[in-house]
Amino acid sequence: MRPRRWSLHAGFVALALLFLAGGTTETSQEGPTNPSAPGDDVEAPSAPANDVDASSAAVSEVDASSATVREAESVDPAVQSVESQETVEPGESGETVESLAPTAPAAPEVRRGSSDGNDRRRRYRRRYRNRYPGPIPTPAEWRPPGGPVKIALQAGHWRAGEAPAELSGLRDNGTRWEDIHEWEANLEVARRTAALLETSGYEVEILPAVVPPGYRAHLFVSIHADGSLDTRASGYRVASPRRDATGRAADIASLLERSYGKATGLRHITTSTRRMRNYYAFNFRRYEHALHPMTIAVILETGFLTSPRDRGVIVDDPDRAARGIVEAIRAFPVTALPAVADGESDSIDSPDEEPAEDATDPGTSRPGTRTEAGGPGDPTSPLGEGSEPGER
Repeated sequence: MRPRRWSLHAGFVALALLFLAGGTTETSQEGPTNPSAPGDDVEAPSAPANDVDASSAAVSEVDASSATVREAESVDPAVQSVESQETVEPGESGETVESLAPTAPAAPEVRRGSSDGNDRRRRYRRRYRNRYPGPIPTPAEWRPPGGPVKIALQAGHWRAGEAPAELSGLRDNGTRWEDIHEWEANLEVARRTAALLETSGYEVEILPAVVPPGYRAHLFVSIHADGSLDTRASGYRVASPRRDATGRAADIASLLERSYGKATGLRHITTSTRRMRNYYAFNFRRYEHALHPMTIAVILETGFLTSPRDRGVIVDDPDRAARGIVEAIRAFPVTALPAVADGESDSIDSPDEEPAEDATDPGTSRPGTRTEAGGPGDPTSPLGEGSEPGER
């Protein structure tokens, strides 16, 4: 940097000297004309005193210019590059002038979830998060529905292929063992349970995976089966809704835990899963196809379909599972029926009591009534005759 500064300084000095020399020459050439006769020797006027002052001023100006150059060279290169940019003038369309000063980089956008499907479901849930109209009833406001005692039995994952958009996750769900699907085991247990309840005079309805909007009944029991990669996993679970507006679901869940274990002899798993407590049929705030908040509800995992021991009950002997469910319904105060006639046993654990041979025939006449949504083999089913639900 030093040789460059000295060269600039020397250049300004040379230019100043040339300027002074040129000014002196012009003064001598343009001096006043002597009015004397031609041919007389006229002495050239000497340079005026103020020319010396001008020379000093020029030298000072050169020094100032050199100082300016030194300051410019000492400026930070990043600042020099910014100051050297030209200012953008607004165009004829009236766009604003943007400052060219350096700005802090924008913070990276953080997104939760990389799947477009997850984003769509999240937006859908936000949109319909509180879809229940009006205030939610309290347990003190609970009233049973009118008419005879109505029991709803849901065969979990049955006809899941008909699930609407809000429950699209049901279409590919459920466990299986070899060629036995979960919905088949659930439906068989539900039908055996309905047959026993009808014998006692209950009104029973078997529901598919999709619950009618705002469904109302005295009691709703959702029947499912577990599955695991470990064939040693065994046992049944019972759970009531995490948010129970009736305040009575925990009572039927406790009764069902005892009666089902007694009837089947399976191990009771005391812990329930989050998905059981937040079962979609219980969530009337979020889903249209959910129970009415005043419907008492409970969910039962009858056993592990992947366990040889549990399959001995829920597949090979579903009547035992059905008796365990019915016993809890009869003992529950809300759904208990008046005492039966004298001489007729009310205990379903009696070894002399055998289910009727046609217990699984929906067309058999019973003291109670049963309404079963159309299923495989039913011409009225939306699935068509002989069809099955979609892949699970």
